[in-house]
Amino acid sequence: MAATQASKVSSLPMRETEADRAVREGAESAAYRATASELRQFVERFERLEEEKKAIAEQQKEVMAEAKGRGYDVKVLRKLIALRKRDADDIAEEEAVLALYKECLGMG
Repeated sequence: MAATQASKVSSLPMRETEADRAVREGAESAAYRATASELRQFVERFERLEEEKKAIAEQQKEVMAEAKGRGYDVKVLRKLIALRKRDADDIAEEEAVLALYKECLGMG
């Protein structure tokens, strides 16, 4: 019977004192502040990058407007820029297939 009472006692939760509650709430509050601060930093960094991205896009637009003003075909310039990003072998393969298709259609 003593063993049964001991198991009942050990399965009961411990009573939280005012001191325990103060420590727990203080730790939770500190963790919340740290998390909120870190989250705010991520959001602010992302927002700054968005602003930088907008500024860069505006500068690119200005470059293309200047090129167009000098008589360059902006559509072709954009295609040329895209080609420069790609692997030379991929470009050669695509051009060979394009030439084949054009020949099949009597275009080349």
